[in-house]
Amino acid sequence: MIRPISLALLSLALGLPAVAQDSPWTYRAPPEPAELRYESAGDRSGLVLSCVKDSRQVIAQFPVPRRLAATYGNGRWLDDVGRPAPWPVSVTIASADVQTTIPGQADIDPAGGGSIVTVEFADRAPVAESFRLTGEIRLSALGGGVTPVPAPRRSVQGFLRYCR
Repeated sequence: MIRPISLALLSLALGLPAVAQDSPWTYRAPPEPAELRYESAGDRSGLVLSCVKDSRQVIAQFPVPRRLAATYGNGRWLDDVGRPAPWPVSVTIASADVQTTIPGQADIDPAGGGSIVTVEFADRAPVAESFRLTGEIRLSALGGGVTPVPAPRRSVQGFLRYCR
């Protein structure tokens, strides 16, 4: 089950300049959920990976420029054929030469005008194992995506260990 992080908080976090540090990646364990976050200074690319302890599931959220929301009415966003948010999308997750495409969902990005894509995958999936070993991860959907610099392996390993 996808438990999305507040879109407002995600958008706010991705819109802020990164704090001066050695890496654009930050890892935060408790309180729940744990987060491994990538923020790139000067642009809207970003990625939030989160998990609940012992859930064995990683939830990834990232912005894309394509806006699926067409109209707002009766307290909800609708796409161009009248379906309410969130909308089903295919998400490709890759690490090194391991790649998978799985179902995810897109919702309105209130701060960026595009969409926020959310996808959930197992912490022991081949792409997660490759991410643990290499620190490399790429996510794409709706013609956009994020390709962050490799994450510090220690942070990735600590994050995935927390998820297990």
